[in-house]
This record gives sequence, structure tokens and C-alpha cells, in this order.
Amino acid sequence: MKIYPPLCITSRLLPGIYIGGAEISIEYAHVKNDRLHFQWYIDLGVQHFSDCNLAASFRDGRLQGGLESLLGFLATFAERIAYEERTGEKCKEPDLFPLGLAEWAAENVDEINMLQCTLMDKPGELIEE
Repeated sequence: MKIYPPLCITSRLLPGIYIGGAEISIEYAHVKNDRLHFQWYIDLGVQHFSDCNLAASFRDGRLQGGLESLLGFLATFAERIAYEERTGEKCKEPDLFPLGLAEWAAENVDEINMLQCTLMDKPGELIEE
């Protein structure tokens, strides 16, 4: 596997990216209902978050596509948190991410969006599997 900037190999020895003091890593998890699921990790100082509910179709099931999806969900999460703080109105959708990531995501939403766009502009070019 070859990784190209802005992606890197994280301390978990997985492909990932650094954003605002957080290390984001991704790997394949399992296949369920014809969808490929990814395990993601976000290490933010001494806090560690992970889950394997991120899924993609086999067509988009490469690691770079999974990371792109993860960043999209993080950006949406950050924008939702900002909306809730601005309006006081709580959204009813369940969270993909724990609330412990809310402040970090809100502070880094611009960089998250920028890096997601970078991945979208270079599909399959930043992680050669």
C-alpha cells in the first residue's frame, strides 16, 4: 500500500490523516448486506473513539472512499452541533459520533470539509491498495 499527502500512516499503522490535533485512522472491518464496513479511530489526546458502522458500496469500498465518507459524516456532525448551539433546537437523528467529539469537530469543520474535498478531487489516487 502507498499513501500520498495529505494522508499518512498513523500511529495505529493504518492510513489516515491529522486534523486539529486529532489522528484519524481507518481500516476494513467486515462485509454485511453486500456493503463493506470500515473501522475508524479518532485519537484526540488521551481520548480515543472508534466504531465500525461506516459502510460503503463495493464500488466505493476502497479505503480512500471510506475516509472520504467519514470526513463527510464528521462535517455534518460539526454543522449539526453548530446549528443546535445557535438555535437551541435539538436534532432528532442519532449520532454516528460520541458527543466527546463535538467541540473538536466544530472547531475544525473547515479543515474537515477541505480535506474531504481533496479526497473527492483525487479518487483512488491518495491510497494505492
